[in-house]
Amino acid sequence: MRQLPVTYTPAAGKESSALVNNPYCGFYQLNGYLPSEEEDADSAYDWAFQICSNNPHELMLLEINLKNYNDGWLSQNACDQIDRILSACSDTGQQIILRFLYDWDGQAMDTEPESRSIIENHIRQLSSIVNAHTDCVYIMQGAFTGNVGEMNSTHYGSNEDMTALVSLLDECIDKEIFLSVRTPAQLRTILKRKTPLTSTEAYSGSFPARLGLFNDGMLGSVFDLGTYDDTPFEDPSDYTEKGTREEELDYQNRICEYVPNGGEVTLDNEYNDIEPAVADLRTMHVSYLNDAHDLAVLDKWKNSSYTEDPVFSGCNGYDYVEAHLGYRYVLTDSSLDFHSLLSDTATLYFTIENTGFAPAYKQFEVTLTATNTQTGKEETIATTLDNRGISGSDSSIFHQELNIRKWDPGTYEITLSMKDPVTGKIIHFANENETENDSVSVGTLRIK
Repeated sequence: MRQLPVTYTPAAGKESSALVNNPYCGFYQLNGYLPSEEEDADSAYDWAFQICSNNPHELMLLEINLKNYNDGWLSQNACDQIDRILSACSDTGQQIILRFLYDWDGQAMDTEPESRSIIENHIRQLSSIVNAHTDCVYIMQGAFTGNVGEMNSTHYGSNEDMTALVSLLDECIDKEIFLSVRTPAQLRTILKRKTPLTSTEAYSGSFPARLGLFNDGMLGSVFDLGTYDDTPFEDPSDYTEKGTREEELDYQNRICEYVPNGGEVTLDNEYNDIEPAVADLRTMHVSYLNDAHDLAVLDKWKNSSYTEDPVFSGCNGYDYVEAHLGYRYVLTDSSLDFHSLLSDTATLYFTIENTGFAPAYKQFEVTLTATNTQTGKEETIATTLDNRGISGSDSSIFHQELNIRKWDPGTYEITLSMKDPVTGKIIHFANENETENDSVSVGTLRIK
């Protein structure tokens, strides 16, 4: 019999105000390590294992200070320590934003190597170690240079030196790992282009497709402490010039659809009052922030209320920011298209909203499961959905063919789940109806 009566009821797609912990985003903890010949690989592993195990966040910014080796090659012992630290991160499932540097005290001019070639040799030495840990190293920040590794007050701040070092990182570091530099002007200078990254270039593995930003002066002033300028762009072909705050926010809004952006907020001022702060964090698509700097700003958020989002009515500003750093998926609606006589397959449509500040920059495995409520039999459908296209503060409609003519009659509960193939972690939805097995209810299908 060809005719197959079917009814479909969508699940209620309502967002919860709960915090959901997902990979690649959120507040991060900062920790630093100084390799030396007085230490050994086992003690380095133990140190890293302990701090990773006690980290309440998905992310950690790991700073490794190489100043003890600023006059030549890294020793095998130093390399072994770094390798074992990253092994501990892998073993504990800790995701790393990695920054190599030669200074923690604002004295980079005194501790940096005397020649760029020494830094380049360190990059080459460390690349094989870093590349062996793509399961935990998410982003590499900076070019090994500057005060606290922030690419300022350095012997190697010229356009030539900066471009050479970051280009070498692009050449040596695995394409699965994002790179990042301190300012939009530096990024444009290194790439020798003023036009922002486009959707057709994104995720291609090219240099522009993996080079993002980190801003440790975020919301610190109208200029974000030297990140922006007080005069507008003048020459469309001059990729080295800085723009105004408004121009650079617009630039970040465009490129950070495809590459990560994060850092730390600083200096209590009007730009980091909660309402303008949320607006700018959303425009910049910020996905990660330091959990301990600047405490004056973070405490101000904790003592404020964010009232612009009815889902989070009564929520303090800090909790609101934490819940929206990076991506925050909500399945909001679904429908089924099926003609009981003419259709060979049914088409399930579902809408995923991203209420977070930024997209996810990694593609996840997305699976639909239809469970017969009478027999418990499951129909599992792998999808080709690319979640990276769900922009921050936007939504996307996806569809999936279901071969329901081969299913037994009965009532099916349809759920959707996401998983990160790199870390193996479940991607949690912010729906009120997220199920106990970490999936989200899509709807109920009845086949008569």
